Amino acid sequence: MVQRLDDKLRIRDLIKCRVNAVNDGFETLLIIIPKPLKGALFITRDNPSFISGQIRVRGKSGGQYPYRLTHALDYVFGFETNTIEVCSGKVTGMIDGITTVDINPKNHPSIIDDGEILSKVPNGVYNRWRSDPPYNRNTAANMYGTGCPSPIKLLKAGARICKPGALLFLLLGPTNYQPHPPELKRIGLITLTVVPNNELRCLNIYYKLV
Repeated sequence: MVQRLDDKLRIRDLIKCRVNAVNDGFETLLIIIPKPLKGALFITRDNPSFISGQIRVRGKSGGQYPYRLTHALDYVFGFETNTIEVCSGKVTGMIDGITTVDINPKNHPSIIDDGEILSKVPNGVYNRWRSDPPYNRNTAANMYGTGCPSPIKLLKAGARICKPGALLFLLLGPTNYQPHPPELKRIGLITLTVVPNNELRCLNIYYKLV
């Protein structure tokens, strides 16, 4: 049974890997190492419903996810086959059951659709939603030939098609993106330092409420 994420359900309950408790004499932190990447995530005692941290990643060309980022997310939160990848770009469709959505048919997605609307996807289907959209106008125009997607519209569509208890991961540029639909609760912000171009990106994490 999926619980509503409030004070009764901690982020710790969503973590599927090893968690280390560290006390420095001031407070106790729950530390998670996001294998196979280098970095550290943490949860504090005074805010058990939020996960923060920093991960060092190596960038990929062509607008793809940084190397092994999705592997690290699967390690921390558990692998989920019932996942939809929105604005998928070159992410190959239906790998391990993952459904890809892209507006450009040349990318051969599972579903050709607008990620801000997802008109071809019914309500309450997926357990996990991920999106790595172009996050500035120049990248959107030059790399994808589209306009820059609206994060709030992407999240609204994601909230509609996800089941209660689903996790949603939105990777943007250096944007601490706090706005979200009322059906979602924001539960995390992880900063990514991307080498070799010293880029900074932010992974915003949300939970679909009952």
